[in-house]
Amino acid sequence: MKNIIIQSNTKPSKEVNKKAEQFLKKFKPLEGGHGIPSLLLFDKKPEAFYLICHLDSNTIVQNSDLDAVLDPEESEDYKLNRNIYTDNYAYNQMKEHALKGRSFEDMVMEYDLSYRDSKPLKVFGGQHRITAIQEALNKNVNVFHGVRVYFCLNTEQKLDIALANNTAITTPSELLDRIREEELGPDLRNWSQNVGILSAGQNFADKRSPEGIPTVRIMRTLLVNFYLGKEARNDDFHTPRVCSSGPGLDKDYRKLRDKIDWSDKALMEMGSQFAKLHKTQRERVLGRSKYRYNEFANKAIHPCVTASWAYAAGFFQRDRSALNKHYALSDLGIIDPLNAKALLDARLKNDPDRYRGLGSRINDVELGRMFMVFFVHAKKTTGAGISLKLANGAIKTYAAKKAKRDAEKLERDAEKELANI
Repeated sequence: MKNIIIQSNTKPSKEVNKKAEQFLKKFKPLEGGHGIPSLLLFDKKPEAFYLICHLDSNTIVQNSDLDAVLDPEESEDYKLNRNIYTDNYAYNQMKEHALKGRSFEDMVMEYDLSYRDSKPLKVFGGQHRITAIQEALNKNVNVFHGVRVYFCLNTEQKLDIALANNTAITTPSELLDRIREEELGPDLRNWSQNVGILSAGQNFADKRSPEGIPTVRIMRTLLVNFYLGKEARNDDFHTPRVCSSGPGLDKDYRKLRDKIDWSDKALMEMGSQFAKLHKTQRERVLGRSKYRYNEFANKAIHPCVTASWAYAAGFFQRDRSALNKHYALSDLGIIDPLNAKALLDARLKNDPDRYRGLGSRINDVELGRMFMVFFVHAKKTTGAGISLKLANGAIKTYAAKKAKRDAEKLERDAEKELANI
């Protein structure tokens, strides 16, 4: 085998040698065209042989089977690979790179003619890259990419290699947010330090922190909802929102960021009040003898609570009396300013048994309920603090408003249908 060098101290079977020769003859990798022999390597973990070489985009796309299966004799319908997700930031970036001629490496496949022999390269890892390569090829971008090609795998070897290539050590989304924010500039970090949410020289947490250090996602959520609340009409059905996290930049934060006046007095006051609430909540909860839970201590930086509190702070900019009550939660001398235990116990009779109380989940209903707690406290009471009775009343008020809104929508939809008859 002049065109293949076998890794020393290994002994591939005759069938492996035959398949490797067949593969090289059929696909003519870039290395062979330059007189470079291919090295047949041994993967010790699955005890399998493979070649590393480079094939052009057209060859890869025309011959790759993205629906590789574990046992074709049992079924050709249940593929090994995860589904392909093209509606996300990571894939869109991959596609953009492919269109610019990016050469991708280490796509993992097996040369296997035992089923769907028109596509003999059974893909175990790299299906998203191959999909991006295909989209680029449709626009005449044809470059070389690196592939790892295995031969003569049994079922156990296929499973081992498939698992290895579909289980990734992922970067925490909180860290991706922080890295992305660093690229945008130091404004958010500097502002957070200036208002006391971060201490001097401190950076955002790269994962949810029991020490109460906020993540970039929490701070983005704080800012976005402050401005959403400021812009909301008095008759709006109020639904705060939690910023997305991960490789992409949240759409609302992206629109807002360049418009922020970081020295705005109202914004600085809001940030300082949030810092005081969070600090007071932690100190008082962790300093008591009962219900000393981190979940209670860090209640202010749960995404649902942060979003709702900030939305209320923005909404109350038009009503200083309500705003003062809202900001005074940390000044009331209450052992638990947010009364996390009352929020945990608050619920409607028809809430499921698994419901974990207010401010524990992230969805529109939960966000609307939590906002209503702050609204009722600031607008409908003397501002003496959050109680279980107040929390339950807020939930009922939200449910009534939602029912009214849903009924009005049904009426409007019915009127439209009648108008079209």
